[in-house]
Parts: sequence; C-alpha cells; structure tokens
Amino acid sequence: MAGPARAWALLAGLAVIAALALTACGDNDDGCELEPGADPTSVGRLGCPADYAAMATLRSDSVFSRTETILVIVDREDDDRVYFIDTEKYTLHYEFAASHLDRPGFTAVGDLTAFNLLNYRRPGRRFILGKVVRYLDQALLTFELAAGDTADAELIVHGYEVVRAQLGDGDALRYRPVSADQEDLLPALTARIPTIGTDEVFRGQVYQALNPGVGFGVVRFRRTSTLGGQPLAPTDLVVLDRVPNDVSMVAGIITAEFQTPLAHVGVLAKTRGTPNMALQGAWDDLRLRGFEDQLVRLEVGPQDFTVVAATAAEAQVYWDSLRPSAPQVPAHDSTTRLMFDVTRVTVNEVNRIGAKAANLGELYPVRTLTGAVIPLPDRPLAIPFAFYADHLASSGAGPLIDALLADVGAGTVEPTDLEARLFAIRWTLYRAPVAPALLDLLEPLLAARWPVGTKLRFRSSTNVEDLAEFTGAGLYTSASADVGAAREHLGNAIKTVWASVWNQQAFVERDFYRVDQTQVRMGVLVHPAQQDELANGVVLTINEFSELRPAYYINTQLGAISVTNPTADAVPEQILYYTWYEEPEYEVITRSSLMSWAVDWPSPTALLTRPELDQLADYLYVIQARLRARYPGSAVDVEWKLMPGRQLLIKQARPFKRREVARAAR
Repeated sequence: MAGPARAWALLAGLAVIAALALTACGDNDDGCELEPGADPTSVGRLGCPADYAAMATLRSDSVFSRTETILVIVDREDDDRVYFIDTEKYTLHYEFAASHLDRPGFTAVGDLTAFNLLNYRRPGRRFILGKVVRYLDQALLTFELAAGDTADAELIVHGYEVVRAQLGDGDALRYRPVSADQEDLLPALTARIPTIGTDEVFRGQVYQALNPGVGFGVVRFRRTSTLGGQPLAPTDLVVLDRVPNDVSMVAGIITAEFQTPLAHVGVLAKTRGTPNMALQGAWDDLRLRGFEDQLVRLEVGPQDFTVVAATAAEAQVYWDSLRPSAPQVPAHDSTTRLMFDVTRVTVNEVNRIGAKAANLGELYPVRTLTGAVIPLPDRPLAIPFAFYADHLASSGAGPLIDALLADVGAGTVEPTDLEARLFAIRWTLYRAPVAPALLDLLEPLLAARWPVGTKLRFRSSTNVEDLAEFTGAGLYTSASADVGAAREHLGNAIKTVWASVWNQQAFVERDFYRVDQTQVRMGVLVHPAQQDELANGVVLTINEFSELRPAYYINTQLGAISVTNPTADAVPEQILYYTWYEEPEYEVITRSSLMSWAVDWPSPTALLTRPELDQLADYLYVIQARLRARYPGSAVDVEWKLMPGRQLLIKQARPFKRREVARAAR
C-alpha cells in the first residue's frame, strides 16, 4: 500500500492516528475490519481510522486541499452491497467495477460510456457511485456524488444511509452537493439527512494551493499596504498579510487570506511559474516566521506544503533555470501611421498594434456552432506602435532610458532607486505633448463611431503582452476619456498608456526574462467602456485541477467587484464546466459571497443561470479553437461581463500557457 500519495498522508498527520489504530486491530476490539498488513482492493465496512487509512488517498485533482478520498460503490442489485475501494489502486469507479463486479446474473458493467450513462444519469441504475471525503482541517466527513450525477432526492438519501451504516463514525457523515442541480435538491434533503453546503466547506479550509510547484527564495514578510515602498526582488519569497491586486516578479507567493484563483496575481503566478498558495494564519505561522530573511526551498503541493532551508548553490541553479539562455528581442514594425479598425485585423498585425488588439480582432469573424455572433466591444480602434515610437523620440525620454539600462546592466541600480528613475521616464513621456497629427487622425474616427459623451477605455497593447510565452497581465495601465472631450484629455489618456511601458513591475519582469527593453513598443486599444455590468468574470479553458477531465474554469463576481483585481474578502463564484461529456455538466466549488447584495436576480445562489453558462461555453469553444490555431498548444484566458438585460460580452481573450514549475523533490 506504499505510494507517494499515502506517504504524503502520513506527513499530513494521519500517521499517528493510523498507527494507534493498527496497533489495536489485531483483536478487532475497536471495530476494525482489516488485519494489520492486509492489502485488499475493497472493504465492505470502514470500522476504524486504520481501515480508512488503508483505502484513502490524497488526490492531486481535488478542488479542496487537505482532503482524503475513498471511492464507494453501492450495488443495488446485490442487496445494496457496499464496496469502499482502494482509491490509490483505482482512480475511477469504472476501473473497479469492470475488474470485480461484471458477474453473471447482474446488469453488465459494459464499456466506460455505457457505464457512465447508466450509473450517473439513469434512475434504473445498478450502482450508486459516490465518494467519502475526509476534510482534515475541518474535521468533516462527507458523502458526495459526481457533478454530473442526476440522482433524485430519494436515491441520494438511500445512498447516504447505506454508506453511513457501514462507517464506524457514520453519525459524523454529511452529504455535500457538488453541482447546481444537486444544490436545488437541498430543501428536500436537509430534513432527512445531515447536509453541508460547498461554501461552508470552502470557508473552513486552512490551506489553498493555487499554483503547485517548487521555488527557492529569501522569505520576506510584507504588509500588502506597503508593497509600493518596499520593492521585492525575483529572488524573494513573499509572505503577505492580505491579497494584493498585483505583485512584482518573485520566487514564491504566500498570502494569509484566500485568493481569487483567476485574479491577476493568480494568473501571473501560473504564467510566470511562481509557486503560489494561501494559508490562514500565515503571517504568524512559526513554520514561516522561523525562516524570515533566510533562503528556503518552498514546495506547494496540491494537498499540503513544505518549507526547508536551502543553499545558495541550489537556489542559483533554480533561478538560472527560469531565465532564457539568450536575450529576447521583441519584433515590431513602427512605420505604419494609420488607425486600425480592430474588427478587420488578425494576429498578423501583432508587430504593428500589439497582441491585445490583434487577439481581439481575431474574434470578430468567428461564429458559434449555431451561427451566433460573439458579443464583443463595439468597433474598436487601435493606435499603432509608430506613434509611441515617435513620442518616445520627441519627448526626451530616450537618454533617461539609455542611462538606466546601462546602470542596470552594470548592476549599480539599487531596488529602492529603480522606481524613482522609472517615474522620471514616465513623467517625461507624460509631460510631452501628443503629436497633433495623431489627434487629427483619431478625433474624426471617434466621432463617427460613437456619440459625444461616450466613455472610452484606452488600453495597453504591446509586443510583450498577451502572448503565449509572456502574458504581461496587469502590468500596464489603462485610462479613460470621453468622445468629444478636449484634445488635452484624449492626449492624456493615450500618454498614460504609453508611459506605463515603464511601470516598475513591467520593467523588472521583462528584465528577468532578458527582454530587450529598447525594442518594447506600446499600441493603444480604444473601445467604449463597458459600464453597469451585472457581473464580471474570467475563464481559463483548462481544468486547473485535472488535465484528465477537460473543463472550463470559470470565476464570476457580482457587479463591478472585479475578479481580476478583487475586493478583500470577496469570494467569487467558482465553477468547473466539464466539456468531455455529451451533455454539459458543471461542478460548483464556491458561490459568490456577495449574493446577498443581488437584487431581482434569477437565482438566490447562482450568479449565472444554466442557459447563460451554456451560452458562455458556446462562445469559449469557438474562441479557443480560433486562438489555439494561432497559438498551438495554448489554452485561452478570457475576460467577460454580464451586461444589463443579462447579455454576455466578451471583453478580451489571450492565449494561456502555464510556465512549468519545478516539481521534483530535492
């Protein structure tokens, strides 16, 4: 029964309980079913902690950390015989059933498709397929079904009662719904069996693994409110009291509050390959405080974490492995001085207008499988790189940039001085006037597209942003101005975006990845601001928990409370929308903590209705197909909004490729 997952369970603290129970198992006085050293494929009863330890595993694909899982089958055709399965040997119910339960006189197990259809979606099923989950931090024991299981209330109650009767601690067992359809059955269940909502389970967690992997760094404790005045280095492993809206390039992230998984911080950690976790009480945790200002090796696992002292030599090997071996020279064409209609561009224009604008342009010709148009920003424009290059040359910022790059290359710039020098560059760019020729081109196009007074967003679109190998999410600055506003206001909005090329976090990250800073170019994407949204969200078209179960990972929040830059303590709705089934199904990880603020909402619990989720999934399917053809091997990161009238709007889409994090044990 040895194995890495079971060894991890011992590290997690189960070893003491299991060892004590095994000592007593010899005479079975404590109710244990298994003799010491027994190695069964299944057992009909879990009578003691040792029985549970023998069958359970800490699954790497669990949506909650620090959980032990046992798959369970109830054979309704065999007098409700119960099989608690060795879940390290068998990761699927089907694997066990096909090997052990395909017997004469009973309904055939069949192939995987037939098995799933009958036993998850039909009332006349032979098997009830569930799992028993022990949540270690909450002292909680649950009975759960699969997200796509269509069992009615009677079948759920029956399965729960049969399983509970075969548990030594069955009185502690509670039923947890994992899908919206199962949540809808709670009123019919709560009076009959003990239940617990998924939000209560989420709130009871202590540890949240957001980007598993290994990192080396010097442990730094920082108040989030002071990050601007205390620069962090790429070799720092930062412990934060609260969740920041952004963080510079670091070796690892630990927050003392739970994070919105698809906020900018979370997405940046994934694309940078930065280990990222949340730990309740991290600020005072002695396992971390004991290493303050020391070099450590942090391993963020899907179920737990470890931190140990490290040597400078092994850390340097790790840091060097993260950086490209050769300088990266971004390509650009800074000669075109015409406005671009984004509805007519493709990624072929990346070198003229930047990736954000070009990626958005790819989506305008796309139709869903039913022929529907994807809802996108209205007729956006793109200001090409040439105008940024002209402004850079005429502003006088060039000598400041050259001097800074020379000093950085010589290693003579202190982190505390870097921001002051970058601010001087930004201020020089902002202070210089925008060329009248640019405004002469832009103003009539704005007036022809949108009514006077329309609020516009001016957004970054660079040649080192929204690319598969370099996302740049959240590194640059957006601005606003109205159609018909004074030229000064339009110019200021454009200059704000241009100057953000020299934001400190952007500069440090490009430097770490050896990007030639002199070849960075900034375009500007212009479109109407999307105001008065009912909800907003971010989607990754990849299952963050298991690559074996394709899904869209959807984070949604009420109103304008941003998912990408969340308000403290605001928990988003998190859903896994599975795409590998003929009939769509989805798993609810959390509901929004702000639902009590929702007025005249279709559901008291869900931000998106089932038809809205299905519609979003239809858009995601064709968006992913389009961008994957342009960026092979990438998933897609999509930002969207639910607008008045409950109309979906796709705000932007970028390729998403997780930078591989070191995972090998030392």
